[in-house]
Amino acid sequence: MRNLLKQYKQNSLRTIDKRIYYHNFWDGQTADEIWFTGFLKNRGFLEKYSKARFSFFSTLGDINILRIDTLQHLLNILGSKRIRIFFNGENNHHPIFKAYEHNMLDYRSINLSLGFDYIDNPRYQRFPLWILEMFPPESTEKDIKHICDNLSRQHWDPTTRHRFCALVSGTSSWLGTKSMEMRTQMVNQLNTIATVDCAGKLLHNTDELKERFNDNKAEFLKQYKFYICPENASVEGYVTEKLFHCIGSGCVPIYWGSNNNPEPDVLNHDAILFWNPDSDNSALMQQIEELQNNPARYREFYEQPRLQPDAWQVVAGCFNRLEEHLNDILK
Repeated sequence: MRNLLKQYKQNSLRTIDKRIYYHNFWDGQTADEIWFTGFLKNRGFLEKYSKARFSFFSTLGDINILRIDTLQHLLNILGSKRIRIFFNGENNHHPIFKAYEHNMLDYRSINLSLGFDYIDNPRYQRFPLWILEMFPPESTEKDIKHICDNLSRQHWDPTTRHRFCALVSGTSSWLGTKSMEMRTQMVNQLNTIATVDCAGKLLHNTDELKERFNDNKAEFLKQYKFYICPENASVEGYVTEKLFHCIGSGCVPIYWGSNNNPEPDVLNHDAILFWNPDSDNSALMQQIEELQNNPARYREFYEQPRLQPDAWQVVAGCFNRLEEHLNDILK
């Protein structure tokens, strides 16, 4: 118990007003900077429900911290309304996250669970990580539509986007051996068309990302026609920020993940090049070579819409459903 209490303190963040707590979340942000804090403030929850306290949990730590939080609530915040929300941005079907495989729905003390899985449960809402990455928490429906329009419409400028293909990938154990082997295979096959610039630790062959672009990946990728952006695992619905960052930077994605059916209500799959690790990908390689060597054909492929016409409504619906869920819980 003493070690767990220590972990609780080390892995917990709280906002300045001590009304919102985060446990087992990612590093690099204060509690006031995390997306959900902005959403709660922007949608008026802190004003409407002055006695409410919010605890957010994620997967980057011991699941038993939830029990400590319950104890803290009973001892220190008696008389307030504590709302517990679980958010999963990781592949919880990987053995390392096995404790979180059921999105905390086995814990009745969790009021709402958010993740990438498709689950029919009144305490669950599908809310994949890429939404947090691409849409600020204060976004209105008009803002969301504007962002989607900008992502969808791409205009090729051959004077700036003149390089072939890039990969920016680490060698972390999070990737897994199979995932790194697949990325290596992709690079090796694409190198038969033209050289792939690898600016990460995996297959590193250029320092330009760091030295010229100060590690600004979005600016670095504006030079390239194609970008290799597979997920770390192919699980239905598991779509991270990788594919959306690629689209946002203007590259044509070479993608693998989510059973090669990522976000069908949001993305135009005709504008994505899908890699199949169980195939020799000869047809795909032939298509990429044709696009690389035929500017007119590349421009035609490049400038087709990247998103579905109603993509903005899907995202706006996620925002609105989250607001409705929280209101229903607090009422």
